[in-house]
Amino acid sequence: MNWGTGIVIFFIVFATSMVFAVVSTTKYPPQMVQKDYYALDINYQAHLEKKQHAAALASPPQARFEAADKSIQVLLPEGMNARKGTVKCYRSATTRDDVLTPFENAASISIPAATFPAGRWHLELDWEDQQGKPYFWQTTLTL
Repeated sequence: MNWGTGIVIFFIVFATSMVFAVVSTTKYPPQMVQKDYYALDINYQAHLEKKQHAAALASPPQARFEAADKSIQVLLPEGMNARKGTVKCYRSATTRDDVLTPFENAASISIPAATFPAGRWHLELDWEDQQGKPYFWQTTLTL
């Protein structure tokens, strides 16, 4: 075997591996983690202020998975009652499983999770207190 044959074999192996990489990546849909990423970027300062309000709370909200009744329980800090808000549950792997649960006048939220696939879930809690002050808090749960 001479240099010319080695170089040809190298390029054939390289080209074959590149074709395999391209074909294997086209099997998965190219989705962003969040569908509304552009709107989130435009409103970044307001979002940052919401996160700062939540960080300044004496105790953060709590989220836990209740295996017995297959639900996610989200509890606001003690003594706080939300005027309105939403809980968004999503997975990093796909946007098909995203669930948005609105709520009003609540101190706790129960989200049915019987149909949620097992794995890591991100929860985003976005709410306003009774005085209209906005908050944003996020966490991850493993179901």
